[in-house]
Amino acid sequence: MKSKKLLLFTLILVSLTTLLLAGCTPAAEKKDDSKTEIPNPMVEQASLTAIKDAIGFTFETLPTGITDVKYYTIADNLAQADFTLNGVKYTVRKADAKTDNIAGVYTDFKNSQTKTNPSGATVLYQNNDDGMGLATWTQGAFVYSVYCASGFDLAGMEVVVNGVL
Repeated sequence: MKSKKLLLFTLILVSLTTLLLAGCTPAAEKKDDSKTEIPNPMVEQASLTAIKDAIGFTFETLPTGITDVKYYTIADNLAQADFTLNGVKYTVRKADAKTDNIAGVYTDFKNSQTKTNPSGATVLYQNNDDGMGLATWTQGAFVYSVYCASGFDLAGMEVVVNGVL
């Protein structure tokens, strides 16, 4: 009788252990293979007019002689134009003057100076010795930025800044 009780007790322990382990296997875990992706806020646009249709404003002017132009809107409140001028690739942005860090550039620049453009706005020009450059200014109800990852030349950057409105 004692051996039957021992056998029954052993069977119960084995069964409980099996159930416990079966409940911990990956097959028994709830699988959620869906991934949450953040939508890209940058939307390519066909023209300056398309930018204005999308967000309500656009660039009034861009520099003359630019090539490889692409237009974008970002998060329904920022206009962007990417282009090449004299072999340097630039990104130009325009947004409501209340927008912080319009350029999206988080670099500590080694050199900086301010100059007044022909429209009377004070422009902050910043650059590093590696050729990265950034210009930012506010004019009227808008804030602007011009960025180049390489090829910064103050005179060239001024041409771009003075051509953007």
